[in-house]
Amino acid sequence: MKQLRFRRLYHRLTLCCLCAALITSGMSSTEAVRLTIKPGASNLASHARAQDNSSSEADIIRFLEQATFGATEELINHVQAIGFKAFLEEQYNAPISPYPNLAPWPAQRPETCTGTCVRDNYTMYPLQVRFFSNALNGQDQLRQRVAFALSQILVVSGVQIRQPSSMAPYLNLLTNEAFDNYRQILYDMTLNPAMGDYLDMVNNDKANATGTIQPNENYAREVLQLFSIGVNLLNQDGTPQLDTQGQPIPAYTQEMIEGFAHAFTGWTYAAQSGQETRAHNPPYYLAPMQLYRDRRGVDLNHDKGAKELLSYPGALRPTLSPNQDGQVDLNQAIDNIFYHPNVGPFISKQLIQHLVTSNPSPAYVSRVAAAFNNNGLGVRGEMKAVINAILFDPEARGDLKTDADYGHLREPALFITNLCRALNATSDGILNDASRTMGQDLFNSPSVFNYYPHQYTVPGTNTQGPEFGIESTSTALARTNFVNTLIFGGLRLPAPATGTALNLSGLQFVAGNPATLTSVLDRLLLHYSMSAAMRSAIINAVSAIPASQPLQRAQTALYLVAASPQYQVQR
Repeated sequence: MKQLRFRRLYHRLTLCCLCAALITSGMSSTEAVRLTIKPGASNLASHARAQDNSSSEADIIRFLEQATFGATEELINHVQAIGFKAFLEEQYNAPISPYPNLAPWPAQRPETCTGTCVRDNYTMYPLQVRFFSNALNGQDQLRQRVAFALSQILVVSGVQIRQPSSMAPYLNLLTNEAFDNYRQILYDMTLNPAMGDYLDMVNNDKANATGTIQPNENYAREVLQLFSIGVNLLNQDGTPQLDTQGQPIPAYTQEMIEGFAHAFTGWTYAAQSGQETRAHNPPYYLAPMQLYRDRRGVDLNHDKGAKELLSYPGALRPTLSPNQDGQVDLNQAIDNIFYHPNVGPFISKQLIQHLVTSNPSPAYVSRVAAAFNNNGLGVRGEMKAVINAILFDPEARGDLKTDADYGHLREPALFITNLCRALNATSDGILNDASRTMGQDLFNSPSVFNYYPHQYTVPGTNTQGPEFGIESTSTALARTNFVNTLIFGGLRLPAPATGTALNLSGLQFVAGNPATLTSVLDRLLLHYSMSAAMRSAIINAVSAIPASQPLQRAQTALYLVAASPQYQVQR
């Protein structure tokens, strides 16, 4: 059978790490993972049945990997009962699990704030804990999953925005608007104060009289390059348009960047309650930025000249008229971006990569871009239509994927949540240290280009694999170490933290039969895609452990599956 190319690549990287981890895994240890007996756990045995129903069930589990933070036994049964469409409708209407509204602290940390005070008020810790708690237990799984994908496209980083109180409104914006229109997302993100601080739009004023100070171009450049259209003109299938010499055609010019920079001038932080509005209000992150106006209502800091924007067939206002109000310029600039034909394929492909596969075919991108361009009712940019198109596409659905480049390496956060949800883990959400060690420090992206570049190509191949951009020998070993720790001891933390522990009761129940145990894991973690060689190796390893030690049998089988390339690469 043709093996997935991603898995071969990942296998080369991790083989020596996995061997070392197996030696030190503690498989002979009698230390038990803390158990919470789940009612009906014995029913797991019934799922290790002949393949009469495994095809539809396999796709249900794959669907839940794409639409949630991981399949659970409860959700598998629920989707089997109501179907994909009804499940998505439930998710679209599920109550939102928000990030906490935190009180801001002084920009300069008080000397009295040390230890946990620093952790809770000057790092992303409270938001990281809430992320994992929502991902593991939230009922709005699809909303949280899409918001997480959007946070990796429209990036703000805690490397610069140090207070969690400043970052929380940005995360809640993405969470609240994950199912809204992308035009609204672009507009609201443009006025989000964390974004304004991160990419220098806040207090970005018109040029001074001498011309020695010019509007900052940072946000203008990134909203084009990363948040909407990309650097080159695209066909609707996401492939680059080429000139007569076969070279990509740039999507914008430096003059257009300057035009947007001037269009975005004059905005400052919102005035806090009881404070007088100033040209440059003090930093405030709990409300959208506002256009500064003097007492006459004149937007003095906004550039009043004409501005060159994007030019394309049917472009809305490729040049902004002079002497317009700053609010009018902002709306017209956002429209000019939003209606560019690149936006559909550019954003659609990245969402496909985050939810389904790193290498969607041009036809897949084209179908999703068509849904972005028109939801069927003449509406452009409706996120629900885009999500439906991604998850119901033939390349997403189906019981068996044979394309060697299909799937993606599970990024650390999803690797953690998928494994924990599959094994009904109890957790306090303190999991970011594990994610950071694997290369993904949540909400602390090293740059506006995300944790990893979405166009990253696996070295030595022509295969896109964005998540491989943070994969190395050390992070591969960190993955196997995480699996080992979680399975053989649980993530135990000092009180009052409770840590994270898997529920292995169901696996222990079937551990008397190594073949059944292996089939249960094949179903739950690999949706029946385990190779024959892997199945044989696991059965042999489990059979070597006395049947009188069901916990160790369960731990061993689970470790070998979870640490394998066949699981690390989501198919």
